[in-house]
Amino acid sequence: MLSCKLSMPKFGKKFEDTGYDGSKHWKVLHDEVNKIECDYCKEKGVKLMRGLHDSVNLHLGKKAQHPKDLDFALKHIVWSKKQLEPGLKCELC
Repeated sequence: MLSCKLSMPKFGKKFEDTGYDGSKHWKVLHDEVNKIECDYCKEKGVKLMRGLHDSVNLHLGKKAQHPKDLDFALKHIVWSKKQLEPGLKCELC
């Protein structure tokens, strides 16, 4: 199993690109989401996957390719978390 040069970092800390090329793995993930048969679910899945991918890229010091999908992913995750914790307050929503 290949591993990144970095151990699991403290959340929120920004790192430079590790040099590892994970593009083939990201392609597999994006391709799988695109296979979802329900158009509604596929649209949500594509946005969430692109937002997640951008989140990882930004953490590595790379550019975000889909900033609107990053916003969508954040709002979707916060909304979902609120479903588990109804009293949760969010400064972003």
